[in-house]
Amino acid sequence: MRDTAVDVVVVEGERHTTVLLSGEMDRMSAPAVRCRLLDLAGAASRPLVLDLAGVSFFDAEGMRVVSAAARRCDELGVGLATVGVRPFAAKMFHILRLHERIPLCSSTEEALWCVLPPTDAELAEWLNG
Repeated sequence: MRDTAVDVVVVEGERHTTVLLSGEMDRMSAPAVRCRLLDLAGAASRPLVLDLAGVSFFDAEGMRVVSAAARRCDELGVGLATVGVRPFAAKMFHILRLHERIPLCSSTEEALWCVLPPTDAELAEWLNG
């Protein structure tokens, strides 16, 4: 029997929480990951950034997990964005139209622009940069 566990590492940032996921998001691993992400979303008072670069495989259950986390964040008024989505998973996000409510970002900085109001200093740097 193969190991289908997904590692979940939570990194608390200054203004957001990053959740690093690695492994295979499939029917076997989805229930545990769903519970963990919903708990994190429920306890979050600040935006979540899901870093999916370490996820080597997504099936429909994996997509449902991310969708459920986004739904919980929406209910609680907490922003959620993703980074590191691999091409196959990105294609699934687009086919399922999940990208319309879950930002697929190319970097953590981009994700933060999607889920956090920029500070005055960040706006000034962007305008002058």
